[in-house]
Amino acid sequence: MQGNLILKSSLTIADIIGHAIIWVLLVPLTLGFALFVYPYYLYRFVISKTTAYSADGREIGRLACTIDLATIIGNIVIWAIISVVTLGVGYIFFMYKIIAHCMSHTRVISHASA
Repeated sequence: MQGNLILKSSLTIADIIGHAIIWVLLVPLTLGFALFVYPYYLYRFVISKTTAYSADGREIGRLACTIDLATIIGNIVIWAIISVVTLGVGYIFFMYKIIAHCMSHTRVISHASA
């Protein structure tokens, strides 16, 4: 058995600023529709900047969230409708489902298989 893994993020302020600039530009260009996609890509961005280590500090591999627009478009359409019908209340539940969806599509890529 592997034992417990420790997760460490390598996310930097520069990474965050660059990511934020892209999304600040996308929101007005898409008339706000990018806001339904943004949380998926935010979580994917953070997850993909995370590395798994063994309890003794050995690097095991990095996390890779494999979502893309094709895998989330159905969810986005459904939750956009629910959010409009519920006047935004449904968006709160949408946030929980996004995290669950991203975690379900995350795997550890070991250095041996890279």
